[in-house]
Amino acid sequence: MSNRQNWPAVLGGLAAIVCLLSMEVNADAGQTQSARTRYEPEVVAIVELLQQGDLEAALQAVDRHVIVYPKSRIGYLLRADILNAMSSAELTVAIPQSSVVDGLQKQIGARWQHAKSHKTQELVPASLIELGRHKYVIVADMHHGRLYLYENIKGMPKLVNDYYLTVGSAGFGKRIEGDNKTPIGVYSIYQHLRSQQLPDLYGEGAFPVNYPNRYDRSLKRTGYGIWLHGTPSDTYARSPWASEGCFVLSNPDLLEIQQFIDVPGQTPVILSDAIEWVSPQDLSARRKQLLNVLDRWRDDWESLNTDAYLAHYTKENFNFGQKNFNAWSSRKHQVNRAKTFVQVDIDIESLFVYPGESDMFVVKYKQRYLSNNYSGEVSKEQYWQRNQQGHWKILYEG
Repeated sequence: MSNRQNWPAVLGGLAAIVCLLSMEVNADAGQTQSARTRYEPEVVAIVELLQQGDLEAALQAVDRHVIVYPKSRIGYLLRADILNAMSSAELTVAIPQSSVVDGLQKQIGARWQHAKSHKTQELVPASLIELGRHKYVIVADMHHGRLYLYENIKGMPKLVNDYYLTVGSAGFGKRIEGDNKTPIGVYSIYQHLRSQQLPDLYGEGAFPVNYPNRYDRSLKRTGYGIWLHGTPSDTYARSPWASEGCFVLSNPDLLEIQQFIDVPGQTPVILSDAIEWVSPQDLSARRKQLLNVLDRWRDDWESLNTDAYLAHYTKENFNFGQKNFNAWSSRKHQVNRAKTFVQVDIDIESLFVYPGESDMFVVKYKQRYLSNNYSGEVSKEQYWQRNQQGHWKILYEG
């Protein structure tokens, strides 16, 4: 193979294309959990043998790989490339462009880069400020094509596993229906669609998320049907950019992660353009800062200093343009004049830094309110953003 030292950026050849287009993909026979976890390390090991120029060992490794994973199209591509490299004759035939081969090359590159560069064992996503009542949370790094599953261990996120991820064919940052982009934002899973209910495209099932969320709708973003789902029955994994906007795992990965998804509890899903990785100590410090922001807002509310309380809210585009700030603030002054005391307890259900935006977070909480003439309990959601003066302001509350 020419230019092997630049592998996996350079891959393929006519033999690879012929092999891919002519192969018959067989069904996996009851793939075990251990087989699922070996898939990616085996691919990375084959790549490393190719880089070292050890073609005999690479061929033996890839032959074992495709026996265990008969749907592994990147396995067949690697095997074709190895055989081409082992041939003494140089290929002079012009190689036709192939989106299939290009997608497989990108998949191999994404898996290899992750294996060589990720530091997820010692670092955590900066977005996971407070997991609250949720046992598990899902975080996507769409730039690097990776999905992470975290468990809530005494308030701190602990990595359970990570998975190769496919996103929209046009990338991410969805704006309008049909743009083939995966959205960026904080969402939740609200439904489980089983494979029997779906076409083969969706594999072993699907988990719809609530796109467009409240913030998306405020920005007039459109579209629907954004799902976490599996792959067709003849495919182990799709290329990094191949969906119409959904985020996609291999079927074995989907079957593994679904046991951690709580549909009634609406497991959170954070679709990030790219994850900011921080130390657990840094995450704890950021949590303290943002919880202090909420505490000051609550303290000013309880103080019955209405002007101080209202100062926490932005006047421009108040409540995403759904309310008039002046009318709302006048009503707050009127209500507070009848109060002799106010007590507010906040039980945080989740608090996440909002991806793709500057200094924004979204918090969901259960609010218990008590005063001399009213008491009540309600679930609420707030969007906060820091302005140019460095002050945190509530963009939305409802």
